[in-house]
Amino acid sequence: MKSIFANSFDAESAATAAIEVFGNEAATAVAYCALDAWTERRDDDYKFWFNVFSRLTGLPATSSTH
Repeated sequence: MKSIFANSFDAESAATAAIEVFGNEAATAVAYCALDAWTERRDDDYKFWFNVFSRLTGLPATSSTH
């Protein structure tokens, strides 16, 4: 999903866009993006999507070291 956004997209803007596109399922959609990045060992993408997920769910972003 990140590829549909501009490279300069920040986590706050991505969270807003995810809500606009996916509505109540935004956190789930973003979680799948984070999981996909994590399983493919794309660390920067994983950190980005975990940060977006954290904004959507209220979780602290410091947990992204999993």
